Amino acid sequence: MAPMAMSVLRSIRVESSIRVWFHHEGRNASGMAAHRPGLPIRPRGPASMQRRGLWNRNFVGLMVTQFSGATNDNILKAVLLMAVATGGMWDGMLGDGGAGIVNQFLTIPFVLLLGYAGQLADRVAKHRQIIATRIAEVPIALLALVGFWMGNAWIVMVAFILLASESAFFGPAKYGCVPEIVDQEKVNRANGFMTLATNIGILLGVGIGGPLLQYFPDMVGVVLVGMAIIGLSSSLLMRGLKPIAPGTPFQWTPYGPYLDTLRLVRGTMLWDTMLVWSWFYAAAIVVLAILPEYKVPLDISETQVSMLLGAIGLGIGIGCLVAGFLSGGRINGRISVTGGFSTGAIFYLLGVLHPDAIPFPWLLALLLLLGASGGFFLIPLQAILQLCSPAAERARVLATANALSFVLMSVASVLYWMAATALDMSPNRASIGCGVLMLGVSAWMSFGRGRRILHARAPESVA
Repeated sequence: MAPMAMSVLRSIRVESSIRVWFHHEGRNASGMAAHRPGLPIRPRGPASMQRRGLWNRNFVGLMVTQFSGATNDNILKAVLLMAVATGGMWDGMLGDGGAGIVNQFLTIPFVLLLGYAGQLADRVAKHRQIIATRIAEVPIALLALVGFWMGNAWIVMVAFILLASESAFFGPAKYGCVPEIVDQEKVNRANGFMTLATNIGILLGVGIGGPLLQYFPDMVGVVLVGMAIIGLSSSLLMRGLKPIAPGTPFQWTPYGPYLDTLRLVRGTMLWDTMLVWSWFYAAAIVVLAILPEYKVPLDISETQVSMLLGAIGLGIGIGCLVAGFLSGGRINGRISVTGGFSTGAIFYLLGVLHPDAIPFPWLLALLLLLGASGGFFLIPLQAILQLCSPAAERARVLATANALSFVLMSVASVLYWMAATALDMSPNRASIGCGVLMLGVSAWMSFGRGRRILHARAPESVA
């Protein structure tokens, strides 16, 4: 849920006739809690016994920790994308379409590790898992510092892979703990504020990534270490959470937890939500990889490329915050559909227009609107994943949804790289396919089986 769509987009993860799909008292064949349709979810664990306001110590600590992590992720991702793009300091090292390879360095660790991360987050107190990831980030940032000081791209890429691996363990714990630390009716707002903090971090990360690379490349690692220390310090504010399912058997195969979770949600609204969630990220990561390629046709600097990425980050933060407030204590699937159609239309427009046909200020405004549309699309979906999954399996549901998105992102990155190298396709043309995909997904949500998402209802509040 990070970069936006894993770099600039890993910001967020998010019933009428369909209500909630699980009832706490039955168990299905796989041993995971099953729920009867029509009954509201009642969270188990400490959150159901002690309700908390929005701005409590745990939530503030989580917000600051997420902000610092998003900043670090996006400084390093933005710097690498610009360094391997046309005209960058490591131009040609990964060949044409090198941005797709960088994206693979991010997605593969998530696909391999999210299953373990989700299991662990259900078995242990989530704040302890969050603190452990922040401890690991400090030496990883130090490794990146060494790589930049030596001018060694491979050391920096190893650090990036390790940072992605650590972030994989952070994701299910950070989003899974939100319903445990705030009142249930405040989850949408909490997600909105979390995403705003994330995208301020993204905006800062991509905003300073270009200038750092352009003017102070030796300082990139120093900034990474500083942000890692801030994240570790803020994570120590979190305390008091209890393990939700400490007795859950641990599966050592990386795909086992995913298969169990997919069996649990198959045929339900959660499955529909996972699908549209994942297709969005597959399209978004391609568009984000394309943006650094605007540097040459627009004759802009690396700093201005950072501004393009930052506009999307700011837009997502604004869109998520507004969507959270508009949703209130309910899940509003129609907000997702509106955001999906708008996102698809802008993706398509970016592909149809030649890069040098859009003045830089207009491109910034268009990307700001694109980000806001993405925020509208994702917030209701994230609320469904958090609130409509059984509490004892919540982290695994979130991990599986994210893993599915990373699989599709990985496939999309490979296809983009192949199209750029084998077909010699202009990078921005790939955005046309992304636009068609998002328009199709939105139509499926409006008129197909995905229409169940439109009728999603927020679970009843629990005193």
